[in-house]
Amino acid sequence: MNSTKPVVAAMAAGVKDFVELAVVTRGELIESWHRGIAIVTDPDGKTVIARGNGKRLIYPRSAIKPLQAVAMRRVGMDLVGAELAITSASHRSTKEHIAIVQGILKKAGLTEDALKCPEGINYNCSGKHAGFLYSCVLNHWDTKSYLELTNPMQQKVVEVLEEFSGEKILVSTIDGCGAPLHAMTVEGIARAIGLLSKTEVELVDAVTSNGWVISNHGVADAKFLDAGFIAKNGAEGVFIVGTRSGYGICIKVADGNLRAAPLVALKLMSELNLVTTEEFADLSEKLAVPSLGGGKPQGWLSAI
Repeated sequence: MNSTKPVVAAMAAGVKDFVELAVVTRGELIESWHRGIAIVTDPDGKTVIARGNGKRLIYPRSAIKPLQAVAMRRVGMDLVGAELAITSASHRSTKEHIAIVQGILKKAGLTEDALKCPEGINYNCSGKHAGFLYSCVLNHWDTKSYLELTNPMQQKVVEVLEEFSGEKILVSTIDGCGAPLHAMTVEGIARAIGLLSKTEVELVDAVTSNGWVISNHGVADAKFLDAGFIAKNGAEGVFIVGTRSGYGICIKVADGNLRAAPLVALKLMSELNLVTTEEFADLSEKLAVPSLGGGKPQGWLSAI
């Protein structure tokens, strides 16, 4: 295993792999820049837009929760609607979100004590964890070790990630919620999301019909979901969008700040005519980030 470490390290995204994706203006000056990697893949999984080096490894963080939900469904998870949607969520722990998670645990015959994420049911990944647990119960797998990489549930996640991305998982660690986290290339993540968006119709229907469940009303990924596109943010500046026709977009912002990623994604979609003029105008208005001065816009965040 040690012999692979230098190879894997050489594949990780570095400073030279990132390019300028967005700027923030104030008055007549550019005040801030956001550098990153942005990749779009077509329905055949081929890269059609590459800003920066998409062949570098990153941690996708919560942006791949929909793929983890695919793994749950592969092992028999039969949740639908809002309950299915929350297994892909980074929710805001509202009483409505918590009630959905409680409903899944009840179906599994488990209490909140079974959740191993920090802060228990109030943690924003508790929906995913409840889905893992429910899937384990259905298959008579150990629920106490549901976050261990050796657990059959987590092995299925790896299998799905490799299948959908067309890549082998070379390095794994632990995500903020305690679940296994697997490094993937930006290109591979985009390819995986595109394939999911084209083939996993029930899952796409569930999340786009319940956009608020994924995060909350008014959050960037929910705005894309409400418009009919699959979308999910992840920590450290990762953002994905998928179209039902099979295009996938993955963005990794170098400084970990997410504010630029949704607008960058929308600009790339516009370049490929993946949004109508009306959809672009509507989402542009909803995603606008002004630079305020005295309570009034003095500039804007713009994708370049």
